Amino acid sequence: MSDAAEAASGSHPPRWQRDAWDIEPDSINLALRSLSPRTTGMIVREAFYGTRRFDDFERHCGVSPSVLSARLRDLVADGILEKTRYRAPGARARDEYRLTDKGRSLAPVLIALNDWAERWIVPAGASTVSLLHRDCGSAVHAVVTCAGGHEITAPGQISAAPGPGARPASD
Repeated sequence: MSDAAEAASGSHPPRWQRDAWDIEPDSINLALRSLSPRTTGMIVREAFYGTRRFDDFERHCGVSPSVLSARLRDLVADGILEKTRYRAPGARARDEYRLTDKGRSLAPVLIALNDWAERWIVPAGASTVSLLHRDCGSAVHAVVTCAGGHEITAPGQISAAPGPGARPASD
């Protein structure tokens, strides 16, 4: 069945002609750039694990204070982290950093990256972190579904199409 016939029958969307569309800035590229450089991703990972204080980020991420300050400032400006004041007894007021709703919505991405690394990078039985459901203790994994509720298990089940912001490519 041709792509046009499939589209007419309603069974599958037609394949898009990728070269016919300018999709920059692409959403995936924008997302990857927002977590670059590598140290930014490390800070988001630490915030996901519950790290909140500057000294703890510095210790867990192994970055210099100046780099950490710059990355934290960028993450706050991007709305991924928010600064909150705290004061330990007998100490001066300081800031801690907490994930915002935008930052917490990265959880499925981080879980998927963890799943991918455990499958393809980390030797079997050598994982250093286990992500567990707090209520029952079972391992947490990322699952991809479509809006219709169907589980997606392979890239071949996904088709790409120009989004509302795509423009026809110029020659």
